[in-house]
Amino acid sequence: MALARLHVLAAAIAVACFLVPVGQAGTAARPPVSWLKGEGNFTKSHRPMHSIDRLVVHVTEGAFWGSVQWLKNPRAHASSHFVVSRAGKIVQLVHLSDIAWHAGHCKTNAASVGIEHEGFTYGPGGFSDAQYRASARLTAWIARRSLLPIDRAHIIGHDEVPDGKGGRGGASHHTDPGPNWQWSRYLMLVRLYAGGGLQKLSVLPVVPTGPVRGVIPWRAETTGGIRQVEFSINGRVVWVDRRAPFAYVGGLNTTTLGNGKHVLQVHGVAGPGRYDIARRTIVVDNKAFALTSAGARPWTKVRGAVKLRVRPWGARAATMTFKVNGVRRAVDRRQPFLFTWNATRAKAGKHVLEVVATSVDGRVATQRIPLVVAKRVVVKPRPPVAPLTILSQSILDGQQVTGLVLWRVQVAGKPGRVEFLIDGVLRGADVAAPYTLGWDAAVETPGAHRLTARAVGRKTVEETVTVMVPAPPESAGTATP
Repeated sequence: MALARLHVLAAAIAVACFLVPVGQAGTAARPPVSWLKGEGNFTKSHRPMHSIDRLVVHVTEGAFWGSVQWLKNPRAHASSHFVVSRAGKIVQLVHLSDIAWHAGHCKTNAASVGIEHEGFTYGPGGFSDAQYRASARLTAWIARRSLLPIDRAHIIGHDEVPDGKGGRGGASHHTDPGPNWQWSRYLMLVRLYAGGGLQKLSVLPVVPTGPVRGVIPWRAETTGGIRQVEFSINGRVVWVDRRAPFAYVGGLNTTTLGNGKHVLQVHGVAGPGRYDIARRTIVVDNKAFALTSAGARPWTKVRGAVKLRVRPWGARAATMTFKVNGVRRAVDRRQPFLFTWNATRAKAGKHVLEVVATSVDGRVATQRIPLVVAKRVVVKPRPPVAPLTILSQSILDGQQVTGLVLWRVQVAGKPGRVEFLIDGVLRGADVAAPYTLGWDAAVETPGAHRLTARAVGRKTVEETVTVMVPAPPESAGTATP
């Protein structure tokens, strides 16, 4: 009898150690669970609780009882340890010591627990509060028994399970629990139940420290199951957020407040009579939003291309719109802001270049630059100038000349002067047509002489002829020997 009592005591101690691991301070209670064991679609094992290092959240993609029956069926080739209904009912199909086929990845299955949730991954209804709370109590109980850390590295979605080939979602690339699953809310509830009781109700505004400018993030840190947070500025409610994590949508645009001190308040509500309020004073110090430019000065006369470079001051520009005479020509959204306007085809007179900038915090700055397009001067083409050429001379090559001879030269083009040379010696020049030289051949030595007409302009051309001056006749009465 004494030996039997010793065996019973040893078994009780073993069970106690299995249910509450040594060193675990948590007092999470086991939620109500209905046991409906399946067969043939899981791997029987004897894994200890401390070997569980993951908890995988799934969505059934169907109704609760239909999903339970299918996961019990061996033909499903899939299973899950638990299924949670929208009403908060929990059904267990596989022992925690056995391996359920839920993740589509053998290594993950071997060291994890799968929890299915009634619903649809992309369904508009999302998941119910009773479902979140029941699942969170179950997860908290498992986490405390297995010493599993309560964080997103150890409590994951089916879409985060590796597929073994570098992808995610398991072998079938699942995407559940999807965008409607509220992870922050879920983990907050898990930590709440894992702590063995309700957390202290509190709400705390979180904004940047020091002087603030432009658009700043504004959120609320909450504990104690707060379900709604009201955001107020200087006593006026400006936003109500009913889904965690609680934040002022789009960030707070401080340029709408004016520089100076302002009081931000967050009012967190957990239920009837359960709320908390906290305030934070901020100092707004926004610089004026303005523009400077280079490349075009007001009232400058311009021709051709005008290149304008614009720089915003006081805030970063989200868009920069360039206009000419009120008509939009270009929009730029990245620095450097450069615009080019070709004034070649513009009418002569006044034109206005305008730049309208919108900052990232919604402020607008404008710069107008009046310019004058100079009147185009029409240059008449000059008539073509004939090339300088000697066309003719009044004295012909080989001509016999006597006495006083009129030497006339006809020239095409516009020479500066025409020079007359005899045997290479300049005898005269004429600067206007008709170009003429009187030459007395009687005083020249009888014989051949070279007469050269030279036209001098941008270039020099000349023409030479050879003439004969005859010997003078003998005097009358001279006796012939």
